[in-house]
Amino acid sequence: MRESDFISFENLNKKFGKHTVINNLDLNIPFEGVFGIMGLSGCGKTTLLNMLIGFWHPDKGRVLYNAIDIHRNKQIISQLFGFATQDGSVYPKLTVEENLHYFGKLYNMRGSDIEKRMDEILDFVDLKDSRNEIAGELSTGMYRRLDIACSMIHNPKVLLLDEPTGNLDPVLRKKLMALIKKISDEGTKVIITSHLLGEVEHICDTLAILHNGNIVEMGSPEELKDKYTTDQVIRFETKKKDYTKIIATLKRSGVKKIFQKDKDIYLYTKDADRILSQILNFVLVNKDEVINVEVSKPSIEEVFEAVTR
Repeated sequence: MRESDFISFENLNKKFGKHTVINNLDLNIPFEGVFGIMGLSGCGKTTLLNMLIGFWHPDKGRVLYNAIDIHRNKQIISQLFGFATQDGSVYPKLTVEENLHYFGKLYNMRGSDIEKRMDEILDFVDLKDSRNEIAGELSTGMYRRLDIACSMIHNPKVLLLDEPTGNLDPVLRKKLMALIKKISDEGTKVIITSHLLGEVEHICDTLAILHNGNIVEMGSPEELKDKYTTDQVIRFETKKKDYTKIIATLKRSGVKKIFQKDKDIYLYTKDADRILSQILNFVLVNKDEVINVEVSKPSIEEVFEAVTR
């Protein structure tokens, strides 16, 4: 374990029956930034978090928090960690305030400390005006924010979020990701799992790819893109939107991957400057006009496909 490592998994194994879910896994999680664990559904992300929080014991190996063995110090760890599960832990028949009281007690908080923390956490997750509402009557987004609030009532050092945006529409997902970034900015270490790769790319400072029971790659989103993708993506839209001729021209120029999506053309190339110049020249000669153009690295989804292929 290096000095910069905050949480370490050492030679971790976990089986359920004959099925190996985690296989000789080593992972060091740094102190700084939002840490994302991404992988396909059923790859072991939830199992990993459950061993980190101490709910499940590994068959082999150990999990360390600041060099403390989690499974030998569960009571200490439970005070330092918060965990919002994929399915949620909120009691739907209790009010927002009653849920927070209940979870505060679970974390061995005194009643007076829960009261002091109550307004702060409700304001933080934007539920201050809903404290007396029955949890089961809240909207989906509010219910999810309450679940996170319950996991943070004791002001944990580390917050674990298992697929926090699952079953949310794109607008609610965006709002929840903004809340997670806010939690991190306030000084809580956030560890998040997700199979929605486009989401974690924008919020996580470090990403680990879990596949076949092990971490197969880890780094910042940009580091992973630089390592696994040599192409750049050009996306453009023209005023006429008649792309038949320009697609044929670009294919003759050596562009092998090119397709239309809605009003835009997407193409992948290792020579973006030359191809972009060709596009602009073609548009000019054909008396058309480029109204939108963007050059970028391929997405983290493509990195994931390259790593796990």
